[in-house]
Amino acid sequence: MTPDSPATHKTSLEPEAGSPSLSTDPAWAEHTPSSSNPIKASGLESEVHEQLAAARSAQQAWAEWTPRARCCVLRALRETLAGNPLGIASECGRGDVVETMTAEILPLLDACRFLEVEAPRILAERSPGRRGRPKWLWGTRLALRNEPVGVALIIGPSNYPLMLPGIQALQALAAGNGVLLKPAPGCSQPLRSLASIVEAAGLPRGLVQILPEQPHAATTAIERGVDKVFVTGSRATGRALAQQLAGSVTPSVMELSGCDAVFVQDDADPALVSACLLFGARLNQGRTCLAPRRVFARDQMVDRICSILRQDMRQHPQKGLGGTTQPSSHARGTLRRAAHVIDEAVRAGATLVAGDVQVVDGHRELRSLAIVDRVRSEMKLAQEDLFAPVVSFIRIASMEQALLENAKCPFALGASVFGHPQRSRDLARRVQAGCVVVNDMVVPAADPRVPLAGRKMSGHGTTRGEAGLLEMTQTKAIVTARRWFKPHLQPRAPQDAALVAQLIALEHGASPLRRFRSSLRLISLALSSRRSRTSHGAMDHEDGS
Repeated sequence: MTPDSPATHKTSLEPEAGSPSLSTDPAWAEHTPSSSNPIKASGLESEVHEQLAAARSAQQAWAEWTPRARCCVLRALRETLAGNPLGIASECGRGDVVETMTAEILPLLDACRFLEVEAPRILAERSPGRRGRPKWLWGTRLALRNEPVGVALIIGPSNYPLMLPGIQALQALAAGNGVLLKPAPGCSQPLRSLASIVEAAGLPRGLVQILPEQPHAATTAIERGVDKVFVTGSRATGRALAQQLAGSVTPSVMELSGCDAVFVQDDADPALVSACLLFGARLNQGRTCLAPRRVFARDQMVDRICSILRQDMRQHPQKGLGGTTQPSSHARGTLRRAAHVIDEAVRAGATLVAGDVQVVDGHRELRSLAIVDRVRSEMKLAQEDLFAPVVSFIRIASMEQALLENAKCPFALGASVFGHPQRSRDLARRVQAGCVVVNDMVVPAADPRVPLAGRKMSGHGTTRGEAGLLEMTQTKAIVTARRWFKPHLQPRAPQDAALVAQLIALEHGASPLRRFRSSLRLISLALSSRRSRTSHGAMDHEDGS
């Protein structure tokens, strides 16, 4: 099981006309040993069982390290990676070395430094003091601890095989967890290199385990009892994973598909919007979760942007879409799916402004960035998690209408807003998305402080940033009671009902005067209650004697 084992990451895996290979999710093709060679499956299960046991054993000692001591290991890892970034970049399987360095290595190093600086503070035990404590619980002390979850299973994608699972693994380690890393098919090597470097930096041996690439490895790990699962993948992968996790009630964080919206206001710079769309849609050949898919703008702005886009695409043509980190058969299936949905939209009234769709081996296949105008929100093109470079323009009369149209999409991962900075920030607060970038696209979200939190069909939970680190922990509350005065342990007295009523008035009375009067009555009733209990105690003593 891997969310992005080729055709699974960020692309719809539901059956479609003309593409039967996408009707099943290869990440979940194996759910039981009987689905493949029984002997081979049995051997894999034994291997995964041993890896889980090793990680759990090493984690018990690692959890006793202070967060600052753990981060010293991460610092050594960062310095080693920074000394030879080309070495591990060459193992990521992407032809463009510059893009690999900026998209895989640099964000990973930035995330590591963020943890070195911030993790000790975030993970430190804290006490809220007296603030928020009810008056009737005076003397009670509260300490809050963020403790490791245990062993985390991280299911890595194929589009960013090092950066995405690597950042989650570093956060899991900083929080004191053991880690099982499940690579996408063909993506093991960079994660193995990362594990070797971090062990050389001082990580306890066995704490990080690289599972086999076979889908059954992840399902076996879940069955054997990992403590939390982190997955980056498609909507179909999320659904399948949720079904398996339901039986054991294993918690999870899912960063699933996106169909990101772009809101372009009338005062936006169309040249900037065009440049950002071109960059965002072409990044990693369209195989990026935070990529522009739907653009909302008024007629005149759409015309200006499309005109500039056509010119920019002619001046800077894109290389063919064949060379991705995915195995070619699955990449081509994704591109055929994109062509099918584009054709469907055109038949329904949309216009293909730019883009190359060719017939390859009897199937229509997208061969370059596609710009589609006059798309409607109800069209499949604006409803699906296509993992290909396709940008749809949805013409609107106002930003109010844009917000309503955007809400029709089942995905809500990221978005961008272009225009006057203050008005754009105001609009961003109303956009249904986990991350909204103002006057740019994709790159600012690489800030290691930025959390990614999908909404709706884009998943649940948070990765990256402070919130992502806390997802790797479980909260423990330590409550220390006052040493004396425990009236709840005393026998009931006739005045108790009135006493509690005055206590409520003291805590929650509408005016200071009412609370003051309640305090006086409360003191009087408390003294009366104490005398009553004392007299009853004396009578009981006499009866007993």
